Amino acid sequence: MFELEHTELSEKVYQLVKKMILNREFVGGQRLDLKDLSQKMNISRTPLKDAVNRLVREGLMEVKPRSGTFVATVKVSDIEEISEIRLMIEQWCVSHLTQLKAQKLVLQLENIIEQFTNTLHVKPFPFHSFLELDVSFHTEIVQAGGNPRMLEQYKSVNSFLHASRIYYFQSYDRSVAGHEEHLSIIQALKRYDLKEACAKLEEHIMTSKLSMIDYLQQNGGGL
Repeated sequence: MFELEHTELSEKVYQLVKKMILNREFVGGQRLDLKDLSQKMNISRTPLKDAVNRLVREGLMEVKPRSGTFVATVKVSDIEEISEIRLMIEQWCVSHLTQLKAQKLVLQLENIIEQFTNTLHVKPFPFHSFLELDVSFHTEIVQAGGNPRMLEQYKSVNSFLHASRIYYFQSYDRSVAGHEEHLSIIQALKRYDLKEACAKLEEHIMTSKLSMIDYLQQNGGGL
């Protein structure tokens, strides 16, 4: 039985269900019995429906007419589309940085990189922690763009990709390579070479996209 306080109930339910999807306690393609879930949480259906609606907008769940509510599956087209959206937003944010904002961003990214480095030496490799740092790294870039609505859109589309990577794409070698790519982005920002930073960002995001697509194709094109 899940215990939830009644204050800000809809938000609490949303965060709980989202966490369960991100941790793959609910897996792609799984049909959710909302009546059973609301009983386990000891809540009414209303806050649960509110949470589902938010998660549908984020691409983490889908409602199929006359079939029910399902956890979203991952397809090659999803990876391609979300990667393109991420690239457009992140490159725009980098290309519009002032020198002062770039310097502040470098300091924030270097703090994350230090945590990255520490994580690489932990055994067994804590992939979930590493991935959370990766999300933080890229979110800082978008936050530096200074557009709150863009940031919210970015977080929304990135949630689906985040959930997919947690469960399916756990590769130590790719994580190490991604770490080196992050460093190259920071070095370009330090020189205030925004064109180079955008190029390194594109290389990083596209390489990650291709590695995920390759994995999906090895597993029939979807999971």
